[in-house]
Amino acid sequence: MKEQVNWKRVWAEAVDYLVPLLKLKVTEQAIYFYLMRHSRLAGSRLVTVLKKTLGEGIQRSEFNLNEHLGRLARKGCVAFRGHNQRGVVLEVFLPEEIVDWLHRGGYKKVNLDEALLAYKDPAKRRALLRRDRDRCFYCRKRLEITELHVDHLEPISAGGSTRMENSVACCERCNREKGPAHASRYLYMLYRMHRLSRERYKERVRALRKLQLAAAEKM
Repeated sequence: MKEQVNWKRVWAEAVDYLVPLLKLKVTEQAIYFYLMRHSRLAGSRLVTVLKKTLGEGIQRSEFNLNEHLGRLARKGCVAFRGHNQRGVVLEVFLPEEIVDWLHRGGYKKVNLDEALLAYKDPAKRRALLRRDRDRCFYCRKRLEITELHVDHLEPISAGGSTRMENSVACCERCNREKGPAHASRYLYMLYRMHRLSRERYKERVRALRKLQLAAAEKM
């Protein structure tokens, strides 16, 4: 019987939580998603792969298959289950299965449902918009309440909280581009792309440090 999986949730957990938590490199992400597509999405926990077919699937001709699969195995994403004439046999795990395994090893487990609920608190959304002067914290675009996205300076997936000191008002573009990156890294990217002037970049870094200091004082 084919397992019942909420693939929308699986995708969200993989991209928003698993990738930054495990620091999966681009090639590792491509391999993991390819393996998931040809195993769990097809109704099986196992998949058999050859370097040639996998390379074609992820559009990479030069890569060390054993090295990348070894990294994914050490991070709990896959497990080796043997070899046959068609290639390497792997068991592929879903994000929630990987997180349970990591949690037993001491990693912080995040309740994604609680994190998502924090985004929807009307009072918190209005307070954030007022505090950030009706502008995106990063690019300073003016925002209406209907355009507001709530972003976290330290990502939830990296152990960040949903408290006000770690939350900022954000436009849709910055929210999408920043993804699981830390705020300081994204601000520097905006500066390097000439979307923030040198003066604006320094001002944003000062604002970031002020929030980080406030967060540290409440710990």
